[in-house]
Amino acid sequence: MRRLVLWLIAALAVALVAGLWLGRLLLEDAGYVLVVYGQREIETSVTFLALVLLAAAVVLVLLTLLLAPLWRLLTPAHWSGWRRRQAAQRQLREGLLELSAGHWQRAHGLLSSAGKRLDWPLPAWLAAAVAARLRGDSDGMQQALAQAETVSSGRMPTLLLRARIALQDGRPHRARELLEPERKRYGDSPILLHMLAEAYGREGNWAALCDLLPQLRKIDPQAGNLDQREQRAWLGRMRQAASLPGFNNATQRRDSLSRLWKKMPQRLRRVPALRAQYAGYLAQFGDGPGAYKVITRRIEEDWDDGLVAVLEAMDDVDPDVLLARLERWLVDRPANQVVLLTAGRVALKAQLWGKARAFFETAAAAGNVTAQAELARLLAALGDEEGARACLEARLVALGTTLPPLPQPRPR
Repeated sequence: MRRLVLWLIAALAVALVAGLWLGRLLLEDAGYVLVVYGQREIETSVTFLALVLLAAAVVLVLLTLLLAPLWRLLTPAHWSGWRRRQAAQRQLREGLLELSAGHWQRAHGLLSSAGKRLDWPLPAWLAAAVAARLRGDSDGMQQALAQAETVSSGRMPTLLLRARIALQDGRPHRARELLEPERKRYGDSPILLHMLAEAYGREGNWAALCDLLPQLRKIDPQAGNLDQREQRAWLGRMRQAASLPGFNNATQRRDSLSRLWKKMPQRLRRVPALRAQYAGYLAQFGDGPGAYKVITRRIEEDWDDGLVAVLEAMDDVDPDVLLARLERWLVDRPANQVVLLTAGRVALKAQLWGKARAFFETAAAAGNVTAQAELARLLAALGDEEGARACLEARLVALGTTLPPLPQPRPR
């Protein structure tokens, strides 16, 4: 329709220019024309005859341009192509319905047939590939994907479907191989970046995932799982740094973790789970004072029980210093079981048996089964066998409350 309008505008412009030129010419000399047909004579001026011929030419051009599409509609070739397209559309519709109903074989046949007859067969070939995969026809799936890739604008959708199939088949490395080369070209596609992030996560390629997530956050800031995915990536990256096989001593591992911690975004360093893991690794690799600084720096503003539990792993920090800090926390949180349990264990390191017993008893009274076990061990070491046995029995009763009700044998 657009081409038809352009042709009409061009024809009218040419006719207008020609009319102006001819009118100017005839104004200078009107001329004389005599038409004789049998016994009839028609006498007129050249100007009038030229205007009649010009008008007739314009009418003829307009009729040709307007009636040409109608003539094409009436030709047998057009009706044959129209019927073919209608049949292909019907096959596409029926194939999608069969696919949704779970009739994979019939869906694959209908969709493949539609793909051969549609003007733009990409949806048919992609759906045919899905149907072939669901029925276990790997060759049929690859053939359908190859056909979809040759369609206009079909390369990117086919690539994404191949990557999704690879992820579903448990082959994240194959998905990564497909998606990574296209990142420069389609780096603004949130679908591609989400799938690449999923592939990195399944591979355990935490460094690549940490580098990708800022770009993904910029392109798709409304994605709901970005925070959790980013925290998981950095936790995994710290675990890899802590267990890197090329490092032979604690100092190398500690230095690697320190560099990684400085590279981490500031907002993530405030996440309690990440701080707790980092501090735990520092304590494990002999930097208790560093771990203590990481824990105590922000815990007052952003409390987390997981941070408190790391204190008991610090063997190179004075237990009296740790115990003083824990007792200050207990002033505001006297019933916190994690603080009580940690304080009891730190008191054991300081060989303050009475304090340790008091902390364990308070936590055990609140129902903490680990504190009950620690109290039983301490009482046994102090020679209070009866008290230790009572603690163990109370612990068994507490553990038993979590068991489902099931038939038991009658006591003899």
